[in-house]
Amino acid sequence: MLKFGKKVSYRPILVSFYFTLIPLIAAIAGHFPIMYLVSLAVFLTVLLAYYLPNLPLIFNYWEADQDTISYNDMTTYKRRISMILVPHKNQLVTINKKDIQSITVTGKINNPDEITTPLEVTGYFAVLTPLLSMLKNPITLNLVMTNGQTIELSVSRDFAYDNKKTIEKLNQFFDSLDDSQIKIINYPNHNNVSFN
Repeated sequence: MLKFGKKVSYRPILVSFYFTLIPLIAAIAGHFPIMYLVSLAVFLTVLLAYYLPNLPLIFNYWEADQDTISYNDMTTYKRRISMILVPHKNQLVTINKKDIQSITVTGKINNPDEITTPLEVTGYFAVLTPLLSMLKNPITLNLVMTNGQTIELSVSRDFAYDNKKTIEKLNQFFDSLDDSQIKIINYPNHNNVSFN
């Protein structure tokens, strides 16, 4: 089974709570009731203003076996909130590969040997570089189903962390599709990568 992205975890709640510690400690130590409201506002701001809109970018997970694709459906905010609050109950949506009409690969996939990496690597850049890469070059597979539904599957996170392995997995994924049935549309800037 091929796996891409990262599953939703308790990280959004834990990080949001971490940012509330400073006003919360001030509220407890200094007996400032207003700081409890500030703590709640900080928690909700991090959770709802940062994680909720960015969840598909940070935690876009999907997997494919021989016949099916299972993915996190984050098209609505209701689904995203459910994933944040109870990630262990996150149910993947499954589709059949035979129901795919076409796939369009978007984003720039270079030859991995031609991609330059920074010479100076610090802890800060080690964390920041993949995130900036995902934002700057979102790589997605846009699936059009036979019923007209469109589904977006991201490989940006995998590509940012290990581009060679990601291209190998993409090759395996496309090799598992029925070429006579599914039309794969590649942009001209993908001519360095062979999907078949």
